[in-house]
Amino acid sequence: MRADFAKKLERLIEEKADDFSVSRLFKEERAEYYASLRERFSGATPHQFLIQHARMIEEFIAAFYRYVLRGMFGNYVPSLSALPIAFFALGSFGREQCSPYSDIDLMIVYKDAKGYNVQPIIERVLYLAWDAGFQLGHRVHEIGELKEAAAQENTIKTAMLEGRFFCGSRILDVEVGNALNGIRFDRRDEFIDAKMREYHERRTKKPITMEPDIKEGVGGLRDANTLFWIARLLFGVSSTKDIVGALIREEDYRVFHQALETLFRVRSALHIIAGRKADTLLFQYQRETALFMGFADTKRRKAERFLLKRVLQALKIIDRHSAYYLAKFIRRQAPSGVVCAPLESENEDIGGFLRKALDAPPNTPFDITFIMALKRANVSKRSKAYFKETIREIFQRSDSHLLISALDSAEVLDVLFPPLKGVISLAQFDGYHKRPVDEHSILTLKTLDSLFGEAKKLFDGLGAEDRMLLRLVALMHDAGKGGSHNRHSETGARRFGSFARTLGLRNDQVERGVLLIKLHTLMAHVARTEDIYSDRVVYAFASAIASVTALTMLYILTVCDISSVAENALTPLMSSLLRDLYFRSVEALEKREQISEATARARKERQLLAYDRFTALDTHEKRQILSIDSALFFLKFKPAEILEFSAKARATDRVSFSVSLEPSFTLDVISKVPFNLGWLLGRLARFDLGAMDIFRLFDGAKLFRMQFRRRFDESAALLSDLVEKSLDMNRTMEYKRPTIKKKEIEIDCDHSPTYARMSLQTADQQGLMAFFIDLFDRRGIDIATAKIDTIRHRTNNMFLIEKSNGFLAVKEEIIGELTKVTRGGV
Repeated sequence: MRADFAKKLERLIEEKADDFSVSRLFKEERAEYYASLRERFSGATPHQFLIQHARMIEEFIAAFYRYVLRGMFGNYVPSLSALPIAFFALGSFGREQCSPYSDIDLMIVYKDAKGYNVQPIIERVLYLAWDAGFQLGHRVHEIGELKEAAAQENTIKTAMLEGRFFCGSRILDVEVGNALNGIRFDRRDEFIDAKMREYHERRTKKPITMEPDIKEGVGGLRDANTLFWIARLLFGVSSTKDIVGALIREEDYRVFHQALETLFRVRSALHIIAGRKADTLLFQYQRETALFMGFADTKRRKAERFLLKRVLQALKIIDRHSAYYLAKFIRRQAPSGVVCAPLESENEDIGGFLRKALDAPPNTPFDITFIMALKRANVSKRSKAYFKETIREIFQRSDSHLLISALDSAEVLDVLFPPLKGVISLAQFDGYHKRPVDEHSILTLKTLDSLFGEAKKLFDGLGAEDRMLLRLVALMHDAGKGGSHNRHSETGARRFGSFARTLGLRNDQVERGVLLIKLHTLMAHVARTEDIYSDRVVYAFASAIASVTALTMLYILTVCDISSVAENALTPLMSSLLRDLYFRSVEALEKREQISEATARARKERQLLAYDRFTALDTHEKRQILSIDSALFFLKFKPAEILEFSAKARATDRVSFSVSLEPSFTLDVISKVPFNLGWLLGRLARFDLGAMDIFRLFDGAKLFRMQFRRRFDESAALLSDLVEKSLDMNRTMEYKRPTIKKKEIEIDCDHSPTYARMSLQTADQQGLMAFFIDLFDRRGIDIATAKIDTIRHRTNNMFLIEKSNGFLAVKEEIIGELTKVTRGGV
């Protein structure tokens, strides 16, 4: 507190100022202190900063207490020990680890003694603190209530266990200490079991991601807190440091403490930057936090990438050490059903542990003792050579991800896989991936090990050597990241090739692995942004792969890669596109000659003619179906779907619709009258349109198929109302006109005999699709297919446009309308 604060407070007391004036003085002092935090942060170590902050909070609370006592006793204030009131810091405040905007948890203990009216004193202290802007979490207990209160809930007992006296009666502090010591031994095993359940549940909910929760997530401060609580309960220590040497190795504690210091510093910086309590390192704060902490940009990497790497490494260390020492403190015997190692194993060669892992039954998890043994093991030239000898054995197993994950947790993965050195704990700022590179790669391998359904059948159909190779590629597919983002596939392919040759793989295996890594983003890109029903597109893609086996491996790798990006990243729509592209490409590779749209349609018509439900139709109905002009309609749908749409078209008077919610929200509308599609898309914009097809059927009917990325959470009645209102062609949506640059538009008039292709790569803007559809509707030009792909606020759209409506003659005018720099309603 400032030197003149005490004088100002004393003057207000002498003037008998009201509590409002006193609170205002405290509020000003608090604001002055918080305004100085940036300067204080830069001039202290992480631990010093936290201790200084805790001391400042203590000073404020002690000042509130002294002011209240002066108001009650005047110049005859008794000594603090004479009053049966004691203040205890709890939580991070008690541990002297509270960041600037952390909760301030306080316990006030009093003794119900005759002649002392303590309740009004305590209430006035709390009200003054709240009025001054402090967010206090408080507990008030009579000393005789402590044991009963602790028995009510484990969170209360936890708070009491780390209570730290800082103001009030030292006599009462001794009595409270005796009471808390008794509480420590009360139902100890039950408390430990509850804390460990809480530990495991919390970690399941909050894994390490690109926006890590540095308090509650895996490897966060709460993991370290749990270790302290258990140690305090079992050994009566006031700090984890108290058992260094006896129960915790000095070198382990040094690494653990450095990781904690990193998280303390980041959390404090994050609070200061956000100006509020903030424990999740969100993207929006990462750069400013990194620069504030002194990280700097280099030619290859931004400051925030260095920050996040440091944080991710710290989380892994705290995760590993907390889990290991919790096991050491609590366990009475080695657990069954897991691969363990002796608690104090050291200086053993890592080769022996690799052999033990490979001798374990399939799908046996690795215990934290085994992971710590890997960390402490010696990695000699001999053990590296042994590892290379066993690489096939590792990746021939269907549980290979378990050992690879254990090596990563032990921080030795890059020692055995040198090409991965640059991607360990490497952040990804592409707005797409949710995990650092190494964890994403291991999850890709895990997904491959856990395949089911059609993908598993394809994988099982590969030869043993190809399955082994694909697992290795899944782990190393992003080994080239960390440099130029656009060239990471080529860099990774080179690194894989060099490494794979040292493993003794055959030249054809090395070449195939290099090809898969070089092209590992191609299939997803084509499925997202190209017309996969165009023969030219399919043959261009398939020709880059060259063999059905390599294509099958690339398809499986792509499915696993996308599935591991984030939860639900592989949408039903994307899964369907990849599947269609795969099977069309297989057909192309097997036939090895171009198949025209007409030929492909004729083949589908032959399938239809042989379909029993089609043969049961009358002649008129058959002719209606075969009269549909769009070859794309026949290519996209199965015979059963073609018949279903045709039956609905015959039954439709004006307009009809159907909805499918599984596997994704799909809306099919059949209309025989003018339909205001642009308006409907505007009203459904929040469900994120992913793809759209428009087909002319027969008798004037049009089919509009819209596939959305987000789940539909409204009533069917709402959809019915919107579809009905879409028959009003005068309805308009009011939105800001999208901003589109001419260079962002590309038109291929020779895409196919029937369709022109337009691609648009621009900033994602609300109402963009509605604007496009409205413009083409007004021109009388039919869009047959639209595909929308949005990543990191950029949208990559592809449209197939029918040439028969005069599109080629007016394409320059359309480009002009799209790129007008005007605003207004449409």
